[in-house]
Amino acid sequence: MPLPKELLEQMSVRRAASEEEADRIRTRDLLRGTLACVGWCALGIFLVLWSAHTTDLTLGKMAFWGGLGIGNGGIIFTLLAIWRRGERRGDW
Repeated sequence: MPLPKELLEQMSVRRAASEEEADRIRTRDLLRGTLACVGWCALGIFLVLWSAHTTDLTLGKMAFWGGLGIGNGGIIFTLLAIWRRGERRGDW
């Protein structure tokens, strides 16, 4: 027995609304992740450039390796967090 037309229309309206909300959440999450990656990259580049500017060898080495670790590690962990949230929601 087919479903009544009114019920089918209500179901389609609810699904369309939930899809719009899911798209909005996914877009916001990706935008936040992109900005976080840019921030980690900027912090890493700042530390590497500061290591070239400083005259203290120990601080320069710490800033250089710290900049590489912070920049790359921050980006990697941010991308992994975005992926995990998308998997949990079923976006990917």
